[in-house]
Amino acid sequence: MSEMKNIFYLMVLTLLLFGCERVIDVDLNEADQHVVIEGNLSINPDTAKVKISMTSSYFDTLPPVKVSGAVVTVSNSFGDKFRFYETEKGIYQPKQIRLRPGETYHLTVEANGEKYGSTSRLNPSVAIDSVKFYYEDSFSFFESGYYVNLYILDPRGIKNYYRVKHWKNGVYQNSIDDFYIFDDRYVDGNNIEINLFNSPFELNDTITVQLVSLDKSAYEYFKTFEELVNNNPGSAAPANPNSNISNAALGYFSAWSSSSRTFILKPQ
Repeated sequence: MSEMKNIFYLMVLTLLLFGCERVIDVDLNEADQHVVIEGNLSINPDTAKVKISMTSSYFDTLPPVKVSGAVVTVSNSFGDKFRFYETEKGIYQPKQIRLRPGETYHLTVEANGEKYGSTSRLNPSVAIDSVKFYYEDSFSFFESGYYVNLYILDPRGIKNYYRVKHWKNGVYQNSIDDFYIFDDRYVDGNNIEINLFNSPFELNDTITVQLVSLDKSAYEYFKTFEELVNNNPGSAAPANPNSNISNAALGYFSAWSSSSRTFILKPQ
């Protein structure tokens, strides 16, 4: 159990929540090292990237060790195969890559004498129909200011998995309270309203919102991550997020598409 606690905490630190506003205090012991793979593919080739590191002891003051010298490839059913080259320590990117929406991609990583694999489907993007904002006076735990709603039309008859990301004046909002993920289980084919209610915006803020379309396995990783953090604040987590990578590796591989809108918040 102590190993699980340690690994989960390290995942929180190393994968998603740099600059997280919530402090999670847990009592952790030593743990065996595990490889951590964070793989992303999207239509934009600049975002095709695989990060590889090793977990380290909670009591180690040094950052996690990045893994160099790995062999990283991505392939598909058409016989296309793309090699990812190490651009800086522990980070691998392709020189060129061509992705097709609807296609399934397979990641292979050979590192430290072990082989790891994962598969992810690149689902088509879903458009953001509109973005609206409104002013709200302070109440309960909410500050006064402007809040943003997104509106999308979910494609009927298709299982969709979403993540919403946003930037404020060019700064990615990356705390756990900014983590928005959902599926269309109960809203298939409907108009969906998404509230960005964590912190308010001000007039003249430049806001970018991105609607990410995930596949099921990547969604399950992020969903269990969200549940573990939100259900266990200030206490030891019982498990790790559901990795979709083989050979007991931690992390995830996700092929994703997205749509984005950028606007300046002006008086209406």
